[in-house]
Amino acid sequence: MASKIIGCAQNTLNKLCALQKPFVYNTKVAVEVAKQVYVKEGMSFPTGTQFSQAQQTLQNSLKINNLKNLTFTDVAKSGVVLAEIYTFFLIGEIVGRRNLIGYNVKSEESHEH
Repeated sequence: MASKIIGCAQNTLNKLCALQKPFVYNTKVAVEVAKQVYVKEGMSFPTGTQFSQAQQTLQNSLKINNLKNLTFTDVAKSGVVLAEIYTFFLIGEIVGRRNLIGYNVKSEESHEH
């Protein structure tokens, strides 16, 4: 019994070690591409002033007085945007599962013990 567990652990470790080199390589490639995009687009980290401006804008938009002044059109537009976001989430779930309904789960009898 113990030898089976050790053999299984060794097999899993060998598989993980085999994946290490491609993972490291792909990560390095992604970092280099991100660096090139960062330089080409002229991107930079936000300054402290920009952070404080964003925080102030967020606080002002969440005040109760602003919520009282909402019109039906504003609420309807927000509802449409939320519906779009939810639809994209659902499409992503379907693509990730590669199945329209539920996950493709194999029965217990097909698993090897």
